[in-house]
Amino acid sequence: MYFLLVLNLIVPFVMILVGYLFKKHPVADMDSHNGYNTPVSRISQKHWDYAQSIAPDIFIGLGKTAGVTEIVLSLVLMLLRISVHFSIAAGEVVGIGFLLWGFYKTDTKIEEKFGSGTSNAD
Repeated sequence: MYFLLVLNLIVPFVMILVGYLFKKHPVADMDSHNGYNTPVSRISQKHWDYAQSIAPDIFIGLGKTAGVTEIVLSLVLMLLRISVHFSIAAGEVVGIGFLLWGFYKTDTKIEEKFGSGTSNAD
């Protein structure tokens, strides 16, 4: 039953994989709807280019941190004899939290660089 705790590593693995793919194959065309695609990154081409340059490293770094956090959390919950179902749920909440943190952190860095206005003047 404890092998199910590997499910907690899905979100960190996907974050690292997607970050690596975006780093290896950056998306220059904003109209393709590929790449790091949020309302903040679509404000202008400058926003888009900057987002594509910083998002991969943010997601790779947070994915690695999330993976280590998930492993430690799973081990602690296993040692405390917490049910596997609760451990999986807790791990997925942590994983989704790291994923959302990645989007928040990237959008915040874009806004810091260009200002928080949503003007298309850039």
